[in-house]
Amino acid sequence: MINMCKIILCLLCFIVCILTCLSSNVPIVKIDSGEISGGYEYTWNGRKLYSFLGIPYASPPVEKYRFKEPQPLKPWSGVWNATLPGSPCIGTDYSSINENMIGQEDCLYLNIYTPKLPDYTKTSDLMNVVVFIHGGAFISGQGSIYGPQYLLDSNNFVFVTINYRLGVLGFASTGDHVIPGNNGLKDQVSALKWIQRNIKVFGGDPDSVTITGMSAGASSVHYHLISPMSRGLFNRAILQSGSAFCNWAYTENVVQKTKFVANILGCQTNNSMDIVRCLLSRPGKSIAESVSHFTQWKGNPFTPFGPTLEFEGKEKFLPDIPEKLVPYDIPVLVSTTQDEGLIFIALKEFIDELNSNWDECIPHLLDYNYTISNEYLKTKVAQDIKKFYFGDQMVSTKTMSNIIKMISDRLFGYAISNAAQHIASKNSASVYFHEFGYSGNYSILADINPNFDSRGSGVCHGDETMYVISMAGKNVHRNEKDTNMMKTMVTIWASFIKNGKPYIGDKVNWLPVSKNFRDPLRYIKITQNQTFEVKEQQNHGNLLFWNSLPLNEFDLINMKEDRRHIEL
Repeated sequence: MINMCKIILCLLCFIVCILTCLSSNVPIVKIDSGEISGGYEYTWNGRKLYSFLGIPYASPPVEKYRFKEPQPLKPWSGVWNATLPGSPCIGTDYSSINENMIGQEDCLYLNIYTPKLPDYTKTSDLMNVVVFIHGGAFISGQGSIYGPQYLLDSNNFVFVTINYRLGVLGFASTGDHVIPGNNGLKDQVSALKWIQRNIKVFGGDPDSVTITGMSAGASSVHYHLISPMSRGLFNRAILQSGSAFCNWAYTENVVQKTKFVANILGCQTNNSMDIVRCLLSRPGKSIAESVSHFTQWKGNPFTPFGPTLEFEGKEKFLPDIPEKLVPYDIPVLVSTTQDEGLIFIALKEFIDELNSNWDECIPHLLDYNYTISNEYLKTKVAQDIKKFYFGDQMVSTKTMSNIIKMISDRLFGYAISNAAQHIASKNSASVYFHEFGYSGNYSILADINPNFDSRGSGVCHGDETMYVISMAGKNVHRNEKDTNMMKTMVTIWASFIKNGKPYIGDKVNWLPVSKNFRDPLRYIKITQNQTFEVKEQQNHGNLLFWNSLPLNEFDLINMKEDRRHIEL
């Protein structure tokens, strides 16, 4: 019996010894709020990275802080376990059939990946920092599903992804000092400030930060380019398939929508304080789920809550409409995909209903239902759009390319290129533009319609991102052609992150967008054959046509009138 006890004791000592040895290899760093311990991950080609996941950058926006701007983080004692990502913010889960809500309110976390931790005796070894802001129409998404396995395979960068509040919880507004609005974007500012304070600990250079994002993430990046709250927090910007000029990137009638949410949850709406006091007593999930009341046709309009103008508040993220704010003078890289609109037409039933109920469906699909109040004019605009894109043809699967072109132009094309030209006209730094036209083995559209055959079928909204930022289930490195495309895109990004100028070889002269706003848009088209075509286009995305329609977007006078009309 004694011998057995000795054996068990020796075994326990051995296990403790092994665990101690293993724990000594755990990377531990000290940030301004305490110590954190991380882990390891590997790039697609086997390079070892240090990873620190689920790091809080602000206090949890819960209870009395639910509708407040992000609050300072309190220090902790001991060592924070940073080996698992924090919860996503409450939002729509588009990966589920029923689009259920996932996440929690305690969600303000970021994730950091670095190929090396710093030698504090050598400040010259600090690396460029890349901050990726996820998309998801401002109502879904999380930072942890995007990884550095491609970008960091051969580059010494520090890669950061972040969470931020979504939907009603992130973008509600009472139009006054009670809830000024844009808390989701202010979360992003808080994360960028955290990075400025702490990134050296991970080997990053706070004076060389590139912010980037796709879709709503790209629109967020553009907003940071013009927001007074974001001054000095980054040095370069990359926008993929989104801008602040996109009609869906600015949300109309947020005050009215916030009042409506309060009403359906049984709250008095006599004044802003009553609304907030009542909503603080309601479950966060119930508040988040209320966005379904604003998406009237197949999930459209798809950004019922998002950025809006702020009329009051100590510090305004968006004090004016985007076109009236001057962008920071830094290098910018902007891109679209060839067939952005594919993301909306995955199902045949979509086309059938669009054909039979054009006048009713189009205002929702193209997101102008709430900016034209006159019903006759709304119908006339619908018919003008149909005539412009279809002529005398039927809306059917045979005219699929017309539908894709219409959606691509309206929701992405002209607003993104217009943003690039606007930024270029205001800045001395260069702005570069490209269109991604390569369709590989994977597509975002396959997540919506598993029967979709990707290669050569079209380049959907979001497809470009997977060739630079690794995404779950999109293993482009497993196919030779896709791998070559991935290496090309990584080279473009890496050169821009380092030098502010994208590089695609010496044979192609990639000229920046002209400083003269009236000049044609200069850009590079990346083709299905992985070649680079130099392009110029005067009316990219049919800008002139869309500007001719009375859509009343970004109309500052109307917004002021709305505010006078709705006294809470």
